[in-house]
Amino acid sequence: MMMYFLIVFLFSFVFAQDDLFDLINDEPEKVEYVEYAFKGTRVANAQSLEIPKPKVLQFMIQHRFGSIENGFYDLFGTDYAIIRYDFSYGFNDVFALGLGRSSFDKIYDFFLKTKLLRQSKGARNIPVSVLLYSDLGIKTGRKSEEAPALKDNFPNRLLYINQLIIGRKFNRNLSFELLPTFIHKNLVFRESEKHQLFSLGFAGRYKITSRFSINGDYFVPIGSREENFKNSFAIGFDYETGGHVFQVMISNAQGPYELTFIENANGDISTSRLYLGFNISRAFSLKGKDSSSW
Repeated sequence: MMMYFLIVFLFSFVFAQDDLFDLINDEPEKVEYVEYAFKGTRVANAQSLEIPKPKVLQFMIQHRFGSIENGFYDLFGTDYAIIRYDFSYGFNDVFALGLGRSSFDKIYDFFLKTKLLRQSKGARNIPVSVLLYSDLGIKTGRKSEEAPALKDNFPNRLLYINQLIIGRKFNRNLSFELLPTFIHKNLVFRESEKHQLFSLGFAGRYKITSRFSINGDYFVPIGSREENFKNSFAIGFDYETGGHVFQVMISNAQGPYELTFIENANGDISTSRLYLGFNISRAFSLKGKDSSSW
């Protein structure tokens, strides 16, 4: 009997030690944020779920050619070009500021992009990321007969873009997002035009290899538009080369700025009136040797 109790005591002591070690070694579960839903800060035309990394300055060139409809006569539109320069800086993991300039409509713009929610798992399980993109645009074109008041009244030059970017990285290959968008123009040229415009965008990426992916975006209007209005779309691919992300696309909109591609798309597949384009971005780290300082 004594031997029996001794064996039971030894087993209880061993298992009790195991439980104690489990309690000691059981670290609290950490929050794991889901990263790299997209390679760049844009999908094709549309904004993506990404912002520049902390203390990184990103310079992006958005280049759009003319229509491909004339074929080899103008080398599928490459004789002509629209361009936008985009500088953005990541202050931390959730907040970035930037400025841009587009040759289309001579628009300068200032923008912020911030993460309101971050997709995560572990101690905090959040199924989607939610970002706010807010932009102030200033048209700087010369006064014309169409808009005689444009040059004389500065507020007439202003436009505002506010957009939520709601998306999820479903797995290593597939990411998808929705982009409810509000655009306000202080000045309109025709009675049929509206000052306030709502639309909904859809965008996604499917990764083929670690460096190559297929991307696309599509916008539909909410509310009525003019008779010749066309829904905006773009499809293309990303290729990452070290510090560069190179994006090539074809779209029915020539302008690379939100107003110009969401509301002013004029291309049509049936007539081959489509536009080749590319985005190329380069990241510059402004960190010093001490990572806590510039």
